[in-house]
Amino acid sequence: MNPNSFLHALLDINCIRFGKFTLKNGSISPIYLDMRNLISYPSLMEDLAALMMPHISENIDRICGVPYAALPMATVVSMKTQIPLLIKRKEAKSHGTKKIIEGEYKTGDRILLVEDVITSGASLIETIDELEKEGLIIEQIITLVDREQGGSSLLSSKSYALKSLFTISDIINTLFKENKINEALFDELVAYLKQSPTPEIKTPKRKLPAQHAHPTAQKLLDIAHSKRSNLIASVDLTTCAEVLNFLRKTGPFICAAKIHVDILVDFTTDFLRELKQIAIENNFLLIEDRKFADIGNTQLLQLSQGIYSIASWADMVTIHLIAGEAALKAIKDWETDRKPALIPIIEMSSAGALTDKNYVENCTKFLYNYPDVVGTVCQKFEPEKGLLKFTPGVNLATKSDNKGQQYNSPEFAISTLHSDFLIIGRGLYEAANPEIEIEKYLAAVRECEIF
Repeated sequence: MNPNSFLHALLDINCIRFGKFTLKNGSISPIYLDMRNLISYPSLMEDLAALMMPHISENIDRICGVPYAALPMATVVSMKTQIPLLIKRKEAKSHGTKKIIEGEYKTGDRILLVEDVITSGASLIETIDELEKEGLIIEQIITLVDREQGGSSLLSSKSYALKSLFTISDIINTLFKENKINEALFDELVAYLKQSPTPEIKTPKRKLPAQHAHPTAQKLLDIAHSKRSNLIASVDLTTCAEVLNFLRKTGPFICAAKIHVDILVDFTTDFLRELKQIAIENNFLLIEDRKFADIGNTQLLQLSQGIYSIASWADMVTIHLIAGEAALKAIKDWETDRKPALIPIIEMSSAGALTDKNYVENCTKFLYNYPDVVGTVCQKFEPEKGLLKFTPGVNLATKSDNKGQQYNSPEFAISTLHSDFLIIGRGLYEAANPEIEIEKYLAAVRECEIF
């Protein structure tokens, strides 16, 4: 069945109705869409699956329908494609396993969400949140009809890939051209759509702080405001020349560079000299992403000793709090002329990370007691008491890779996650022209009016 014939069928079985209908928000609409009648027509359910199938990405691991009207649709698509099905409950069971997601899955599975009609997108966002809490990746969303009342714009602003088989404009234009509705009704529907425009998706205004008690954090903020850039380049390159060349190109646009010095295959002390010189010339700070995770004494040795001599050049370092409060206390009590500021990792951006709610709560019991801590690397966690928020996994081009990494758009990281600093890795250093690509990130950041 072709799309136009399918629309005719929807009209015939009263899934599309015209008249005067009071919607959930209290407004009066001349058109009403109710796709639940489809379940009584198995052949039409098969036709719907056939219409959806050409649009399904090849890397989908599981299909899930948005409760409740889309559940039968998702079931038929699952049977036709042989892609396993998940069911998301409206609420978790109060007995037994108390699951909210039914079916077999593993963290990092890529999900196709199926919806019948999208209006504001609220029910979709609720379902997305529940699935993402389980470590699942929303790879794609397909809806039968988009009412063009804000839902698609909302999802787009959060960087979710949405495909609509029909929009409400498609429906009324097709039915009018094929004499299924008369001119008077068509004019009424067009006027209704003009009077009910898509709500504007307003980006919550979040300002980057201007002041911080720690001198290194203050320097970072000063650089960010002067450059109008809160971008931190994650430089996961493996030769000294690659790192230095990349930073010569991107240095003017970033406020800090995050280095993994221990992955360099040709490390020399000359590299550190050149690295510091580039940072000075281009006015950005250096973060060693060492992710210290040992007892206090060992961490002090890792900071100050060995061929990398991290404390001699790094302005900030990352640290895990898995060893508990004693690890922070050892650094606090360390008497040295050059002590890097600390950025504890509270949440990770990889699918299935063990930095769960319980871990975060335990970290916050002592996190705020140490002045060397200037901020946290996190996702949904929002630090308090003046700590800065650093969010990794920011990428304009994709939402995930095949190794468990999950990505956020700059707008989503700032407006929804309330991030202060955005950490960008492969989106930059794998770009053919990183100095051109980074300007796209800067444009996205500046649209959020964070400065």
